[in-house]
Amino acid sequence: LKTNNLHIKGVQMNKEQIENLTQNWINTLATQSPKEVVNLYTDAAILIPTVSNKIRKTREEKLAYFKTFLQQKPKANITESTVTLNSDGATHTGKYVFNLETDKGPQSITCRFTFQFKQVENGEWKITHHHSSLNPEN
Repeated sequence: LKTNNLHIKGVQMNKEQIENLTQNWINTLATQSPKEVVNLYTDAAILIPTVSNKIRKTREEKLAYFKTFLQQKPKANITESTVTLNSDGATHTGKYVFNLETDKGPQSITCRFTFQFKQVENGEWKITHHHSSLNPEN
């Protein structure tokens, strides 16, 4: 689309609102509740997580990942951001920096991310695909 707005099922979304969906995901990490985080995803959403080599396809797999990941008390800050609106939803790509509490002490990691969002039947916007990976050095 050439506009900054997205019309789906009578709901108008713009780039800022899509960025807010990602920020909501970041804020939900602070709840330390795997269930609350996973509730932001559709049940069929694919998660390719930052600190695991296993692709998470089911709700249970996503819950297991976040149960472990949230133990590191992740805090994220988006440093680069691009939103693409299309007729099926929206894609938010960019970079974020995670600050983690690890066994070796505080750690900061820069990651690339892609979130795909879609409005579901009840009108909520949910994550349908999420890929997060360490930013390569080059």
